[in-house]
Amino acid sequence: MAPQQSTPDPSAHPRQPDHNRADLLEVLVEEHRTVERLFAVFETTADRARRRNTLATMLAELQRHGETEERYLYPATREYLSAGVDLAGHELRELAEVDALAERVRRLDDADPEFEPLVDALMTGIRHHVQEQETELFPRLRAACVPETLRQLGADASQP
Repeated sequence: MAPQQSTPDPSAHPRQPDHNRADLLEVLVEEHRTVERLFAVFETTADRARRRNTLATMLAELQRHGETEERYLYPATREYLSAGVDLAGHELRELAEVDALAERVRRLDDADPEFEPLVDALMTGIRHHVQEQETELFPRLRAACVPETLRQLGADASQP
C-alpha cells in the first residue's frame, strides 16, 4: 500500500500570484482568493492551534493586501476614474473598518466570547469589500486604463 500523502496546509504558505505577468487587478483578485482559502480553513477547522495559526496568517495577508491597495489601487482609482476621489474614499473607509476589526481580533484570546462574533464580522466585512471591488470597482478601472498601465502597476506592486 502506498504511503498516504498529507494535504498541504494553505494557511502555512498562501499561494502568491505570478506578479511578473499579472496586471494590478489580477494580482489583487488572486490575493482575494488567497484570503478566501484562509477563511475556508479557519471556518472548517476545529483544531484550536490550527485556527489560531490560520488567523495569524490571514491577518498578515490582509495587512499586506491593504497596503497594496492603498499604495497602488486607490491612487489609480483617483487618477483614472471620474468619480475616483469618492470611490477611493469609500474604499479607504471600508479598509479602516476592517483594520479596526482585525486589531480587535488580534487582541482577543480565542476563548473570549467576543472572539467568534468579531471574526465573523471581520470575514463578512472583507467578503463585502471583495465583492464590491470585483463587481464594481475593478471593471470600471479596467475599462478606464490601458492594459500597460495596469500591468506596470501590477509589476510595481510586486516589488518588495
